[in-house]
Amino acid sequence: MKKPLPIAVLVLIAGALFYFRYSAGHIIATGTPVENSKDNAINLEQGWSVRTQQAYYFTNQGSRILPYEWFLALEMPDSQALFRGDDNMRALRYLPTGPDSKWNPDGLPVGFVRGVDEKKQAWLGMTCAACHTGQIAYNGTTIRIDGGQTIADVDAFDLNLVAAMKKTAEDEEKFTRFATAVLGQSATTEGKTALRDALKKRTAALNDRNVANHYQSPNMPQYGYGRTDAIGQIFNKVLVHMNNMPDNALASDAPVSYPFLWGTHQSDVVQWTGFAPNGPLNIGSLIRNGGEVLGVYGEMEIPDDKQAHKYKSSIIVENIGLLEQWVATLRSPQWPEKILPPIDKALAEKGRVHYDKHCASCHAVVTRENEGMNYKSVLVDIEKVGTDSREYDNMIKLRKAGKFAGRKQAGVVGNEIPAETNGLDPLINSVVGGLLEHPLESIKANITIAKGEITAETIDAAAKSYVPGAPGEDNTSVLDRIFADFNQRRENLRTNPVVNTSLPMAPKKYKARPLTGIWATPPYLHNGSVPNLKEMLLPAAQRSKTFHLGTREYDPVNAGYKDMPEFDGKPSFTFDTALPGNSNAGHEYGTAELNDDQRKELLEYLKSL
Repeated sequence: MKKPLPIAVLVLIAGALFYFRYSAGHIIATGTPVENSKDNAINLEQGWSVRTQQAYYFTNQGSRILPYEWFLALEMPDSQALFRGDDNMRALRYLPTGPDSKWNPDGLPVGFVRGVDEKKQAWLGMTCAACHTGQIAYNGTTIRIDGGQTIADVDAFDLNLVAAMKKTAEDEEKFTRFATAVLGQSATTEGKTALRDALKKRTAALNDRNVANHYQSPNMPQYGYGRTDAIGQIFNKVLVHMNNMPDNALASDAPVSYPFLWGTHQSDVVQWTGFAPNGPLNIGSLIRNGGEVLGVYGEMEIPDDKQAHKYKSSIIVENIGLLEQWVATLRSPQWPEKILPPIDKALAEKGRVHYDKHCASCHAVVTRENEGMNYKSVLVDIEKVGTDSREYDNMIKLRKAGKFAGRKQAGVVGNEIPAETNGLDPLINSVVGGLLEHPLESIKANITIAKGEITAETIDAAAKSYVPGAPGEDNTSVLDRIFADFNQRRENLRTNPVVNTSLPMAPKKYKARPLTGIWATPPYLHNGSVPNLKEMLLPAAQRSKTFHLGTREYDPVNAGYKDMPEFDGKPSFTFDTALPGNSNAGHEYGTAELNDDQRKELLEYLKSL
């Protein structure tokens, strides 16, 4: 007979099952100003209230980049301008905001937050919104796309931040200004020395992170605007930094476009490779969000004791539950016909026929009234779709498990992690361990304030059914059932003669999803290698070999950003499809059968989704 899970585990599971709810208030209407936007952006109706939107932008999830006061005082490497200043944040393509907000009193860009650790140290962190908030501009009007792709250059942020910190520690005049801002005019010599030492230590840690992500990859393609290799960076976080194994790094050289978030919660699996299940019981979404925190500077300690399955971490469990709940209520943006040129409905109706014939078998049509319903994703063979495989290829590479070797997948259940592994099982083990470490009281506190059916009392009642000797489902653990599905797919992969890995997903596939709101999410393909929807409908040989990214100016005819060599007086990023990982080949469904007029019809229909 299997042993029941500890009560704390079940409380965590029950907490994940019933999302933390938030008072929605009035839904934001299309055309209303975005609160405190410095770009005078306006909203589209996407199912959120102002309160939910601002909470999504500025709720701390446990990311710790550098001490908060340091960030406020840090200067650019080559000038006295503040690193957090609007000019620099705009150049990196983050979204500056005003300071007149209870959510964001210091006017941080969207997705940058202040958090306080257990020692009362304030930290700068990132949240989902930094990478998943879009913005487009057309004829002088700026439109916010909640849950859309940022076009920020996250790699430049990481590298430039370390350069600024290093220069501050080395340059006496810069350091004096920095120390005065952080410590005050009356700072002692000892205090300044301690501050400089701490600055050097944190700079070294952030530099180590950058070195691991660029590990032995001199020809690594630049991420540029709107891309990152989140999975590669998360795997390095777990297998390199948390393992204390710098030589265990692999270059994070498979940058992909940020997926849009509407429909994420409703999908059975997420990520471009479809490796992360949302369920059952939504435990998968909690693990996914915990892993995301580790990827954006979250902290975790893995003990040497292989029997320990609770890990101290900076992950704020209750807040990632809240963030998931808000995303569950997010809806896709509709083409704003009072701002962009109206859709030709007659052409779009003809385009529907082409979509049903060439697209709908992979990209199901979801009506707006059904956007809140769950759906099953289509996973397509990469060889069949013909798109760049580097994202998948990197994920299945094996390296040393280190501290994770011999531990179970999910700490208390699952298969043992072998001595060589890809990053997924150690990641799952890490996040589950971080969830189990969080006190029962913090979970109950959030459930108690919920407006749904679930209260602390019902959680207690559910947990009691799993106490030894109490009635239950034959004492079968919930996590055992969850990982039965994981391990079945694991066996599918092990029988594949091409690879030998424990990655719990179908071999070599990418995820296809409903295309609701696709017009607002350029560039296209998983690696962002196609600039607009018009080119997505062309044979690969006719697509742009290079194009420019950086401007937010929208091209409503072709449904993408305008191809501009400069923006704001600065050079744009040149996307070169000849570089490794940047191929724009594949996904040619229907392109040979359609003529130019039919492509126009299909494009017009895509705008209407």
